[in-house]
Amino acid sequence: MVATSEQVDALLLFVCGALTLLIPFGLAFFVGGLGGRSAASRALLFALIGTAATVVLGVLGGYGMLAGSPWIAHVVGTPSFGLATGFGAADPHGGPLYGIARAGAQLAACAVSVAIVGVAVASRITLRAWLVLIVLWSVLVLYPVGYAVLALDDGWATGVLGVIDFGGALPIGVAAGASAAGVILACGRGEHRPPEERSFASIAIGGSLVWVGWLGLTTGSEGAVDAYTGLIAINSFVASAGGCLAWMAVDRVLLRRPTTTSALCGAFSGLVAITPASGVLTIGWSLLLGAIAALACATMVDLAARARFGASMALIVIVTVASLVGLLYTGLFAASGGMIYSGNFDLFTAQGIAGFSVLIGAFAVSLGLALALRYTIGLTRVRYRAQGEPTPDRDRETVPPVGEDR
Repeated sequence: MVATSEQVDALLLFVCGALTLLIPFGLAFFVGGLGGRSAASRALLFALIGTAATVVLGVLGGYGMLAGSPWIAHVVGTPSFGLATGFGAADPHGGPLYGIARAGAQLAACAVSVAIVGVAVASRITLRAWLVLIVLWSVLVLYPVGYAVLALDDGWATGVLGVIDFGGALPIGVAAGASAAGVILACGRGEHRPPEERSFASIAIGGSLVWVGWLGLTTGSEGAVDAYTGLIAINSFVASAGGCLAWMAVDRVLLRRPTTTSALCGAFSGLVAITPASGVLTIGWSLLLGAIAALACATMVDLAARARFGASMALIVIVTVASLVGLLYTGLFAASGGMIYSGNFDLFTAQGIAGFSVLIGAFAVSLGLALALRYTIGLTRVRYRAQGEPTPDRDRETVPPVGEDR
């Protein structure tokens, strides 16, 4: 029996969706490892809970808000239980294979977005606050931003502005990074953990899982095996390689010794940057994008470290800055509509409007949600100290520059 094109496309989505689910756990090990074994354990707990909650919310109506028919035109889809009741043993012929695979891959991508927020705030907020935040944030931020990208005909980003975002950089990178920053700001600035508490094994394992998983995320973004699939896959490889080498070059200049951590951060920044543009760039432009994104992220991570917000700020900076760089870069160098080929800035303007609108909106909504939780059910794990009050030694955290391995 020869496989049909629908079966091949569904198989691609199943495999890429499974690879994508490695990312939440990889992020937990990677970022948690920067703060030690206890931090990695808590980050993994938040990633697991976030992934499970995302799947449940998607089945109970969230998937309709993400990819269903319009409920509020150009803003969000209609909540629907179709994913829970439309497929399964009740149908003697089963559900449409491609539809199930597509839903699974998109929910896996949503789990990555939730995990980015969860891993970033795991050391700061309570488990109860995290569960409530998942529900509210998904409804108010994740689903509307996801709909803006996935609803190709109706979404305000792709359907109205004509934004190019192959892999979902707006919901996965910009919205998640800005939201995590808003929650951390509501929690307040904390001290840093001493560098000797780092777990290099967790960093190496986590970074490797993220690298492999993100390749699955970008490769599956086309949703089919067609003329673009090979280009998307090779562009992802090339961009991550360019980012890896560029970040190591920065560390060679600044720290005099490139490290495994810097190599993994560079590869990660290149993958995040290529996410919106993987299907519309030539291989050469993809290599340059990975290098530029790594240079921008390395610079911003160094600046963010001075703000003393902890190791999670490195994750926030990478996903936010690299996503914005990728979106704007697409407006310049995309084969269809980019300024270099079209001679105008229409696509660049649309990409910028979409990116910074999501950045500001997600940050504001998440900050408001976090402050509401802080003054109702409670938000943080520790009591708030008066200014100038000494901090017990057991609460102190210190994070060295990202490029240093211990």
